[in-house]
Amino acid sequence: MYIENRGQHTSLNSFYKLVTLLDISVDEFFYPDRHNGEDERRKHLDRMLNGMDEKELIIMEGAAEGIRKARERSEA
Repeated sequence: MYIENRGQHTSLNSFYKLVTLLDISVDEFFYPDRHNGEDERRKHLDRMLNGMDEKELIIMEGAAEGIRKARERSEA
């Protein structure tokens, strides 16, 4: 009720604050019919990665690189 003012659309600033606070992709609002191929697992991983600090991201990057190298070796 407080977001909208007598049926008017919210301001861009209010919209930005809401999607940032709720961690919502704006694509869901602007392109509701378009599916970008991301499944729920990928979205969940993205949310977890966003909450990590630099040291944790280095560990995750190393794990992903190790998986990629192992896949390349098994395919060769």
